[in-house]
Parts: sequence; structure tokens; C-alpha cells
Amino acid sequence: MRSKFLLIVGLASGLIMSAEIQAKPKISTDAVPGVNFSAYHSYSWVNAEAPVGMNPVMYQRILADIESALSQKGYQKADAGDLSLAVTIGAQQKTDIESWGRFGLQTSVYQYTQGQLSLDVFDSKTKQALWHGQASDTVDPDKPNPAKVDAAIAKLMQSFPATAAVAPAPAP
Repeated sequence: MRSKFLLIVGLASGLIMSAEIQAKPKISTDAVPGVNFSAYHSYSWVNAEAPVGMNPVMYQRILADIESALSQKGYQKADAGDLSLAVTIGAQQKTDIESWGRFGLQTSVYQYTQGQLSLDVFDSKTKQALWHGQASDTVDPDKPNPAKVDAAIAKLMQSFPATAAVAPAPAP
């Protein structure tokens, strides 16, 4: 009976941990209510150069991933687009402390680096902020994982509004 209980607890813990792994990266977005994104058709970058100290190849990969997603949603890159885009990238050291065991006498300390990528979108004429998206996940600052970055951007851009210029899918 006890071994059956431990097996169930172990399986439940494994499912919870795998759900946490699949839930990453954490995505959050916010848009100004009532914005008609179908009125916008082009974009340009506010900051097309890599921040000081960042791998410029990785930065260009990030911009290319965002541009690909925007293209799929009907937007085109232009020298002076309807939308102005700004990317912000950062990392922060985090520490989580967990007490467990009988009466909480056991303590585990987890130290990690949380990376964050933000995309801010503005109306180029009015300079009004229209949309903010953010992806955050645990990262290895010494060896960034390009596939993980690509997946985070893809997940983030799923929630970006499409323009009316997107052609409807052909009927079967």
C-alpha cells in the first residue's frame, strides 16, 4: 500500500514538473484597448543595433525571428513604417528558497538567471504605445540556447495582432 502511494506521488510530481517545463517561457502581452491594427501595414526598428556587450549574431537572429512572424501576419518592413518597434533584452540573477520536510526543517536554495525579451510597438506618427509583449525564461548567460530563444519569440508573436493585409486561407 505504501509503495503504491509513493508511486502515485512520484508520478504526480513528474507530471507537475513536466507541465512546468512545457509552460515555459512565460509570456505576457498588453495592448491599448480599441486599437485598430488593420490600419497598420508596415514597421521599422527603433533599435536595429545590438546593445553593448550582447552577441550581435544573436541579436540579429532575434530581429529576424520577429520580422518573420510579422511578415506572416501581413506586415512589411519599411524605412519609415506605420509602426515603430523596440526590442529590450536583459537578464537578472534570481534565488528561490524552498522549505520542505517535517516542520519545514529542510531548505533548498535554487540560483538561476532569468532572461527577458520585450517587444514594444508604437504608432510612428503619434508616438503612442500600442502593444507590449514580454517573454521570460531561465537562461544560461554563458551559453545562450538559440532554439530556446527562437521558441520564446514564436510563442510571443502568436499573440501579436495581424493586419487586414493578411490574405485569407484558401477554402478546402
